[in-house]
Amino acid sequence: MCKLVLLVISLIFSQVASAISIDWTGGYRIEFHDIDNPSLDSNAKQPKTYGLQYLYLNPKIVASDGINIIGRFNILGNQTPAYRNSQLGSVFGSGGGTVEPKINSQNQEASSIGVSQLYLNVNHEYGSLIAGRAPFEFGMGITHNAGLGEFDHWYDTRDSAGYKFLVDNISFMYMLSKVSQKDFGRGVTATDDTLLFEYNNKDNGAQAGVVQVNRKSSLQSNDALGTAITPVNPLPPFTTATLLGGWSTKTVNLFFGRSWETFKLKMEASFLTGETGLVMAGEEVKFNAHAIAAELLFPQQEGSKWEFGAKLGFASGDKQSTTNIYEGYQFDKNYDVAMLLFNHRMGQRDFLTTGITHADAGTGLNVGNSADDEAIGNVTYIAPSAKYQWSEKLDIKSTLIYAQLTVNPTLTLDTSKDLGTELDIELIYKPRERVTWSNQLGVLLPGAAWKDGASNLENKTNIGISTKAAITF
Repeated sequence: MCKLVLLVISLIFSQVASAISIDWTGGYRIEFHDIDNPSLDSNAKQPKTYGLQYLYLNPKIVASDGINIIGRFNILGNQTPAYRNSQLGSVFGSGGGTVEPKINSQNQEASSIGVSQLYLNVNHEYGSLIAGRAPFEFGMGITHNAGLGEFDHWYDTRDSAGYKFLVDNISFMYMLSKVSQKDFGRGVTATDDTLLFEYNNKDNGAQAGVVQVNRKSSLQSNDALGTAITPVNPLPPFTTATLLGGWSTKTVNLFFGRSWETFKLKMEASFLTGETGLVMAGEEVKFNAHAIAAELLFPQQEGSKWEFGAKLGFASGDKQSTTNIYEGYQFDKNYDVAMLLFNHRMGQRDFLTTGITHADAGTGLNVGNSADDEAIGNVTYIAPSAKYQWSEKLDIKSTLIYAQLTVNPTLTLDTSKDLGTELDIELIYKPRERVTWSNQLGVLLPGAAWKDGASNLENKTNIGISTKAAITF
């Protein structure tokens, strides 16, 4: 009888295995970073040195023709509360003994497996359905960035249900997403309504798109000032505001791209407007922020070893003179222009007005003990670059970055907007397919803006190095 049961079970599983296949992809990276003087103060440099490692696995279950279940497992994730929902990876030396003092431990803390994506994807001739926790990306990724790059530390995901219509080179998508759900009740949620239109002509290299995201929440789900259970940073500079209503904002992004044999161009603009539900001095606090970014590329031509490019951008800053309007715009943290500027926190003031993006409440994070969690904000920048193919496997890239503040965020007298100049040099070694080893040196010569005018803060040179390797499979 037992043999008969085992035979039936084996037959069932053999039928399931023949009907379902699982495809695995993933990647592993290891990094080392050393930043000498993030505070830009010679008397209190607050240098930081740390290593990271991270592994992710992407299973794709093909249940039937056109029906897929896709996931992403994050292994060795970061256990710091501020970075727990990220791709930062585990810090070398983190953890240790849980009973005895860490100085006496003989092993490292075991890491749990995090599931950052799990969604259903049903495809047919004229479109596709997505339902579940799925990544979201648009354009150049200055606002919506899924973190698909080899060394991306952050990602955008949503619990969504959406359908994309596809006709030739044109696609249209509507998606409804739950940002948060306080409990099982009705009317205690924060939601995103997303409308997406894209044009992609691979024959002539033309791309265009527009996306509108409407985010709304009830009063009960608006945690802009934090709660006793989930403390977060209040929206600066409205720390004295009171919460009297729900959240209602609209973010519109426009994207254009065109590729020729000798030149490639990408541009993206973003506009953020709406109400926060906060009231300060009897007036409701509103958003009115915008940003634009462009990328130029002159690809390497036959017979040449040079490639030239440039990144240009602008992000509005919050004006202290408008107490009930927040004009500060912050790019996605994955969108990097320089190794140091807009990537690592620096200086002794929040000149970039990016405190809104840092989950620092109760963590004690600052310029000397935080990861690369800075973002582009309140700046105008230009970053030309040149890459030389030293050999078939080795490239040398240099980038020169210059930036200025958009507005003075501190209202200190005699302030400057000059953030200074940074030079980055990168050696990119690719010994074989799907393997990348990057070595970077960054030198920042800070401008007078870091002195904060009459405050007369120091603005000494900051130097950073990093080495990182990524393997995808």
